[in-house]
Amino acid sequence: MKQASMHVASLTLDETNPRHANKTASLEESIAALLAKGPEKLLKLARDICQHGINPSELTIVLVGDDHNVVLEGNRRVAALKLLHNPALAPTDKLRKQFTAIAKSGDFPRRLTCVVAESRMQAEHWIKLKHTGENGGVGVVRWSTGEASRFNGRSTPTEKARLFIDAVNDWFPDEPDLRSDTQTVRDVRITNLGRMIADPAVRNRLGISFDGDVVLRSYPAAKLQPILARLFHDLAGPVSVDQIKSKRDREDYLEKVEGELPKLADRLEEPEKYSKSAGAEGPEGIAEAENGSDTPPKPGRRKRADFEKRLFQGVTLRHVSLRTSDVVEEAKRIKIDEMPNVAAVMVRAVVDIVVTEVADQLGWRRNQDTLKGRIGAVLHQVDPNKNDPYLANAWRFSQEDDGALILKSLHSFVHTWQNNPLSSEVRKLSTAYGIVLIKADELLEKKKR
Repeated sequence: MKQASMHVASLTLDETNPRHANKTASLEESIAALLAKGPEKLLKLARDICQHGINPSELTIVLVGDDHNVVLEGNRRVAALKLLHNPALAPTDKLRKQFTAIAKSGDFPRRLTCVVAESRMQAEHWIKLKHTGENGGVGVVRWSTGEASRFNGRSTPTEKARLFIDAVNDWFPDEPDLRSDTQTVRDVRITNLGRMIADPAVRNRLGISFDGDVVLRSYPAAKLQPILARLFHDLAGPVSVDQIKSKRDREDYLEKVEGELPKLADRLEEPEKYSKSAGAEGPEGIAEAENGSDTPPKPGRRKRADFEKRLFQGVTLRHVSLRTSDVVEEAKRIKIDEMPNVAAVMVRAVVDIVVTEVADQLGWRRNQDTLKGRIGAVLHQVDPNKNDPYLANAWRFSQEDDGALILKSLHSFVHTWQNNPLSSEVRKLSTAYGIVLIKADELLEKKKR
């Protein structure tokens, strides 16, 4: 079966869904039947979608008809999405208000990746395996209590905090004060550290991420030393849980230590990783030998953080037009290393499309003759004092006349046949201008308020 990206609005629920005792006669009736089995379950699913997105391990199966696309598998998630897009589909005022509130709390997709079935019979085998148990091992084999416990223990903030401490000690083996503070945090403040690094804003600003039992570091150790020394000193001493309890508290803390945070300009081309089982990996991706033999270790494959694999990864625009949003979503499918030329052209195109629409919607007339002027207009609106570290590279790349990635380079990717962009260049541009796209979208949100 082939896959296809489909608008949520183009999908209709299955009127013969086995979840219903009787056939339903309309979309509203199908939604009401699902809600009747327990509205809180669908509300929770909607909240989870807003917070985490659609489960990538489960694809929606669709039967394409002449005038509609029937959802054969995934009716609950599609119903939740339809209610997020249009709460008026809910059967009661209370539910309409609840779905409206959830929709305002986060992001949710306009399109779904679907598997297209040629017939109900073709889809029946897979739907049966999904919903009718293990089927001798062919279906879904659920974890035992012990297996679930091991998974949950591995993914808790506390376990990640312990792994992070191991990484920090590996990065700074010759700093006794820092190691003393990490030991204190491990012994008596481990949950406080877990609370901090569970916050995506904190991880992003520190330039760290987790991939299983691997810690990825996106800045040189020397650039991280001031903030990590400060963080562990504070957690080991004066900073209590009440001072970092809420997201706002953690934002206040980051503002207080702004001078010790790494600069975006110092970000590594590719992150370095620490694994408790294999030791650290240096800039060349060579893992340390564990057995003490003279045999040189095999080169390891360096792992990039997810946001560096594809164009504008992590960027979601909710307030631009549907067409502009679709352009961005389609551009995000481009793998930078596989298609650097297309990716370079699309950086130029996507940035121009977004800043031009924002200018049109907000009625800007000044500085709209050039792309430099249009980008500059957005930057002056969102960062008038040029003190946002996340926008430092965007200012430099688009408004200054020196450097390797000035705006002329961006133009040359489109207009000069002799220019062959490097993946590293495209990655830097995508990261720098991705922040501009998000900030531009926020300007439209303020207008709608």
